[in-house]
Amino acid sequence: MTDLPPIPRRSCVQAILLAMAAPAWAQPQKLAEIALAASDGLPVLADANKVRATYIDFWASWCTPCKLSFPWMNDVHEQLAPRGLRIVAIGLDKKEADARKFLAAHPARFPVALDPAAETAKLLAIQAMPTSLVIGADRSVQLVHRGFRLEDREALEAKLRAAVA
Repeated sequence: MTDLPPIPRRSCVQAILLAMAAPAWAQPQKLAEIALAASDGLPVLADANKVRATYIDFWASWCTPCKLSFPWMNDVHEQLAPRGLRIVAIGLDKKEADARKFLAAHPARFPVALDPAAETAKLLAIQAMPTSLVIGADRSVQLVHRGFRLEDREALEAKLRAAVA
């Protein structure tokens, strides 16, 4: 056995506390701090009576999987918006022109918000593109999904149907 220096007790305690800390997106006060308005004029987390769940999708123009997710989100929006699902895509491009070019090529039939300073992504510690959150009417995070593959569609749709049931 190799002689290793002792690990200070304080470091172990700090590591355990960090591991136990709730991720930023799981903290209700962090969700309450989202101040963006979407393209429909409502806040990202609208208080509308008809919203049972909100699907927030963080995207960027350079994100290849985002190009696949937008047509899928359009379809899901048409199917589940009448049942209370609100989809909002938050663009994180630093240049608005890049986001607008992406949206021209991949039109969204659901609300979009642009956050060029990525304040919302920083607030929620978003680290992958795309990352999606399903937020219940009670503001609880019901799902976090990182990335997007065509194979993900069926499982995601089932979770979204359950969120608005």
